[in-house]
Amino acid sequence: MTANTRIHPLPIHLANQIAAGEVIERPASVVKELVENSIDAGAKQIDIDIDGAGSKLIRVRDNGSGIHADDLSLALSRHATSKLYSSEQLSQIDSLGFRGEALPSISSVSQLTLSSRQQESDNAWQLANDELSPTAHPLGTTIEVRDLFFNLPARRRFLRSNKTEQNHILTTLYRLALSRFDVGFSCQISNHTRLKLPASDSTLGHQQRIAKICGQSFIKSSLYLEQSYDEITLTGWFAKTSAHRPQTDIQYFFINGRVIRDRIINHAVRQAYAEHIPAGRHAGYVLYLTLPLDRVDVNVHPTKHEVRFRDARLIHGLITSALSDALRQADDSELPEQIQTSIELEPASTQPAIAEQAAPYRSSATSKPISRAKKQSPSITIETTSNLLHQRYLIVHANHQPMLIDLQQADHHLRQQTFLDALHTKTLKSRPILVPISVSLSQTQLALVQQHTTVLQNLGIELAFNNDSVQVKKIPSLLAQVNIQQLVHKISDALSAQQVGFDQLSLILLKLLPSSAISSIEQAKQVIQQLDEQLADPRWARPLDQQTLSSLFCS
Repeated sequence: MTANTRIHPLPIHLANQIAAGEVIERPASVVKELVENSIDAGAKQIDIDIDGAGSKLIRVRDNGSGIHADDLSLALSRHATSKLYSSEQLSQIDSLGFRGEALPSISSVSQLTLSSRQQESDNAWQLANDELSPTAHPLGTTIEVRDLFFNLPARRRFLRSNKTEQNHILTTLYRLALSRFDVGFSCQISNHTRLKLPASDSTLGHQQRIAKICGQSFIKSSLYLEQSYDEITLTGWFAKTSAHRPQTDIQYFFINGRVIRDRIINHAVRQAYAEHIPAGRHAGYVLYLTLPLDRVDVNVHPTKHEVRFRDARLIHGLITSALSDALRQADDSELPEQIQTSIELEPASTQPAIAEQAAPYRSSATSKPISRAKKQSPSITIETTSNLLHQRYLIVHANHQPMLIDLQQADHHLRQQTFLDALHTKTLKSRPILVPISVSLSQTQLALVQQHTTVLQNLGIELAFNNDSVQVKKIPSLLAQVNIQQLVHKISDALSAQQVGFDQLSLILLKLLPSSAISSIEQAKQVIQQLDEQLADPRWARPLDQQTLSSLFCS
């Protein structure tokens, strides 16, 4: 056996350099680690100076709690930290750093100087070249990193241009600044101020910081979200669906104040926006998830960008559901600019309205050709006026005749038509229930519902069965506001009364579709706009639909 095959411990400096390869990828990595240390130290102001894109100098000054003189040397030792004392604390990590790897890794690939003073100390101390000496320094800590990768020329050659490295540093600072509005940040690069963000504890101050980092256009085209469930809170700003972007430059997600890049989170957000923005486009957002510390594991990767959730499905569902609901409400509240709307009505048929229709929907949908019927009477033009009665009725003029439209009934019918068309074209979309709801049923009812599982799935309802209850996991998106227990009991009652199938169950769902309250003339105009759009669809030539629409108007 030759000597070079024997096992031996690595020299400390070599082990630190290897560890630095995981933690310190480029100058921006150094900035991240040092600024996170400052935040953990309770700093309320952090100043960063950069020279040579970070390869010459990175200086981070803070007004945090400082480091005891006796601990300065220990701070540069591997796995030395003030943030953990026992293994039990690993499930309750509330600091950004905890591994004790950053400072020794940085010092192993640079010339590092550490200066600090604590509140209770009369003197400040400086550690440089392994020598401790008194120095002049205000309360807090300053770390200077010079000649980064001086002893690793191969790593230096992998660095990009100064402009690229500077952009990486600024991007890192943007993320950190968005994670803590209560901390002020400033950054000078080559003696030019590139970032100056004062601390703020007001919503206006938060928006101003976001505007400086993400741009005024993002703030103007975004909405604020706040949703809570089971000690989990999701807050932040998300872009309207009309403000989609060609790149992912404005996508920030934070968990318990920590910058996160996580596949589960990214997928949840993409899923929420999937139906609203074109393929290849991206949403902008600045979102914050807060949850109990023991429900997320941050001890996954040295860079701490990845986490592991105790209940990943719950987190994914909460984010998707909260954003989907908020986006839908935002889309519903977008008001059309058109003030005058023209609606052409076909002559009414003698067939009964949908509520009285006994024949199944499928037969009525296929009994008439899907083509535009020839008009048999003059068209009716409706011009909206400013009269909204009891938040339900709108006075309009049609062919110079005053008429009254029941807007609530019109909105309900529009939703019914959308639902029926989705069923007919097999494009009905379902949404998961954030927390599946269990409904108790008798064994007979359970058996009946279970027999119709496939039919219910075709209607967008996904169920799971227990000993004495059924669990609703998905429902049609159009029924998002429905009472789940009422839905299950109505289906169960119908199945108990007689053998029913797809068509009868679809009528039950139709009756449960909610209608919106009309509180403004603008919303009324929106309903008329939607009626106009649906009339342009050739499927409105069906006599059934014409009768229903005509019943919405009274002379």
